[in-house]
Amino acid sequence: MHASQQLASGIELLDPRDADFVYNEYDGHLGHLLAVYLFDTSRHPDAEFSQDEAVEWATARLGHHRMFTHTIRRVPLGLEHPHWAPAPDFDVRDHVRVTAITASGWAPLQQHLDALLTMRMDLTCPPWELHFFAGVEGLDDLPGRLTAVVLKAHHSAGDGLAVLELAQNIFSDNVRPAGVERAVPFLHGRMFMKSVLGLPRQLLRFAKEVPGNRAASRAVNEAKEDGEWAESLHERPAIRFNGKASGSGSMAQITLSTSVIRRIRDMVPGATVNDALLAVVGGALARYLAEKGEPHKGSLAAMVPRSMRKVEEWESANRLAVMVVDMHTDVPNPLDRLARIAQSSKSEKSRTSHLASRRLAAVVEAAPPPLLRLIAYSRKKNTHDLSRPRYQHTMVSNMPFSIEGFTLNGAPAVAVIGAQPPVDGDGLRHFVVTTADGSLMLTVVADSATMPDLDHYLDLIRASLAELEEAAAGATKQTPSDEIAS
Repeated sequence: MHASQQLASGIELLDPRDADFVYNEYDGHLGHLLAVYLFDTSRHPDAEFSQDEAVEWATARLGHHRMFTHTIRRVPLGLEHPHWAPAPDFDVRDHVRVTAITASGWAPLQQHLDALLTMRMDLTCPPWELHFFAGVEGLDDLPGRLTAVVLKAHHSAGDGLAVLELAQNIFSDNVRPAGVERAVPFLHGRMFMKSVLGLPRQLLRFAKEVPGNRAASRAVNEAKEDGEWAESLHERPAIRFNGKASGSGSMAQITLSTSVIRRIRDMVPGATVNDALLAVVGGALARYLAEKGEPHKGSLAAMVPRSMRKVEEWESANRLAVMVVDMHTDVPNPLDRLARIAQSSKSEKSRTSHLASRRLAAVVEAAPPPLLRLIAYSRKKNTHDLSRPRYQHTMVSNMPFSIEGFTLNGAPAVAVIGAQPPVDGDGLRHFVVTTADGSLMLTVVADSATMPDLDHYLDLIRASLAELEEAAAGATKQTPSDEIAS
């Protein structure tokens, strides 16, 4: 066995794409996800756990993912990416909390969700939390008595699809206790020696990749010049949500009728459900800025994460590419705007699918860890001065969560909400989840300092949807597409 393999026994290196979430973790850029599952406990009182029962329930499922029993350990001097290492002394009780909700309506639960949203995770411990909120009642869309279970996980452990796969296991009868985890002897020394021995190989690989990276860059430019896609990665004037995060955030939900969204989508050949959602968000955001006396000069653009699982075989737990889609908010006619959004989305899919673009995006895989850490450090020092232009203004992301077959001690799941915290440069984020009845639940996450009136913004989203619906009324149906980018 090679010396580096012997030193790696019992630990596992994070993929560079996953490690990047660790490097970029700081107070203004929190890298966790929230998945909020709501279970109907009206006829299942045993699903309203006490603290001890919740700990017992969680303990029986720790074997489903290493995140539950391992911690992220950084390598001394940062010569190699962090590793997953067993955390034999961790206490499940530190990760599981039960809270009784005694008042009716969304507000009592919402204040707890807002706090969890903006609370930084301790990455010296296994990066997960489970919060049980029992006794939730008085929700307009969800009658009955509910228990909300919040799975909070760090993005380094996986993207939305990875969290979905994990939730499918833990919210079922699939019990899998963790095995015995032993501490790795001389962990820091072994990781350091492993990083020193592997550094020459890392540098050599990076040097070998340079010609290929240059060739990929040239190929990307040639494809763009040949018109294979329209350039979207250009600078635009910043808006209020592109500044520094205040550390205070809130989240709120709105349910959108799928039939209405599809009716709008059908009016434009080639448009998708996601394109229609971008049109709704773009219209609402443009109107909000205008009301604040800050009309945007030009067009607003959205960052749209795209799952690459059907396009590329990556070893990382995060398999996402970032699209920047022009929402064409400078186009007055709603359906003309949707048509242009559809073109921009198609163009961005072409760009992110192109072999040269994928090859260029793979540069991170060969980049030495100190270089990625230096890039992350420079991001942290960014002042996010609003006088400087930006590439995008907000995020619109489909979170592929589901509740099909999910139960909590017999209580069926009735809804799920997905969210990520507001961060520096991105203080307004939109997350879409398909509900059990096929509707779309849109969760808006906003930095409280730049959007103190989140409820009003939801009203503007409703108004934007109504405007598009009115424009689509009576139009001839076209060939539909159900695709939602993720």
